[in-house]
Amino acid sequence: MILLSVVAAIAGLFGFHGAGGDIQTGSLNARAITIVESSHRIEFPDRIVFTLEADAPPDVQSARLYYTVGPHDVKVYTYPVRFTNSENIEAEFIVNTGKDGFIPQGVEIEYYYVFTDSLGNRTVSDSRTFEYLDPRYNWQRLSMDDFTIIWHNRPERAVRRTAADVSIRMRAVRDLFGLEGDYDFKAVIINSRAEADRSFPPVSDTSQDTFLYGGFAFNRYDVLVVAGLNRDSLIHELTHLMFDERLDSPRAKPPAWLNEGIAMYFEPGGGYRQSDVQRAFRSGNLIPLRHMRSVPGRPDDVRLFYSQSASVVRFMMDEFGPERMDTLLTEINEGRKIDEALIATYGVGVDELDRGWRRHLAGETSIFQIRDPGALGTSAIIGAALLVTTSAVLIRWLKNLRK
Repeated sequence: MILLSVVAAIAGLFGFHGAGGDIQTGSLNARAITIVESSHRIEFPDRIVFTLEADAPPDVQSARLYYTVGPHDVKVYTYPVRFTNSENIEAEFIVNTGKDGFIPQGVEIEYYYVFTDSLGNRTVSDSRTFEYLDPRYNWQRLSMDDFTIIWHNRPERAVRRTAADVSIRMRAVRDLFGLEGDYDFKAVIINSRAEADRSFPPVSDTSQDTFLYGGFAFNRYDVLVVAGLNRDSLIHELTHLMFDERLDSPRAKPPAWLNEGIAMYFEPGGGYRQSDVQRAFRSGNLIPLRHMRSVPGRPDDVRLFYSQSASVVRFMMDEFGPERMDTLLTEINEGRKIDEALIATYGVGVDELDRGWRRHLAGETSIFQIRDPGALGTSAIIGAALLVTTSAVLIRWLKNLRK
């Protein structure tokens, strides 16, 4: 079922106003604390300003703002930049969301206040939640099976058409990863270069000037932000989020080439990158696969890194099938390093995989024979048994020869 609604992202709309109910303090003979007004103002992308007014006893000496970002339980607190308690409490808090405290659009922020009186007694207010979005725009949302698209200033029909296409194609990603749970990732669509500069996380000046990245997935928050209503970008970043769900063990340390390669494997329009790989192959400029554990820094290297990652993963999928890839992910999720995981799955390590892929680029039909890891152990046992048998026969033959 597809749902459509309007998200009014006007600053302060998500705040709560009026009497918020009495909050009992722990001090003797103290009257209740009553929230008169509490609101927030998003000054995107730099900060969120929280304002508080409360009717409270004069012995309340301090107030803190506690908040959580996204679906995690990690609580952060901050002190007010302004606090008075003469006839009532007036306080203002600032949470920085810019370069040093970046928060992606689309996340939900839950917050509450903690008051402390002169005896050290603490009083906790009710919590409130709002969605962090640029208040310049009137946001709309469209909910699909696994994700919700949040957008502004685009035709609804175009969004529905793209979302339906992406939703169908993401079923193949689910199948590869073996995911059966219910997910509700958020996909925030932005429309311009200026909006991307405000919405994307800090990157190098060169990367920003060349508009190197078209989107980002924030696994910690189950949120992605992409520039433009682009089917491939949405599939790419959603695959990253599902990849993170598949490798849910803290012991899993997948290399970046595998993560990016799988994300690009599912892009319907990603085939053009193979020409970049062939040019680098002919000029001898390919990056050794062993050196691709993380994304490089220079824009030219980044482009080649992505193209190579896509080519290597496509080679693995075409030659050995999705079942082997699923086994590889299981090995990584159990804490094996990439070399160990590849050997356990394909019978080859990183370097041999790299050589086989390069021979494939050269058009050679003989790549390498994939070995069944289970058969390796069986072969070793059989080989040892044959060696023992042969040795026994040889010893008997030598004894007979001496006679």
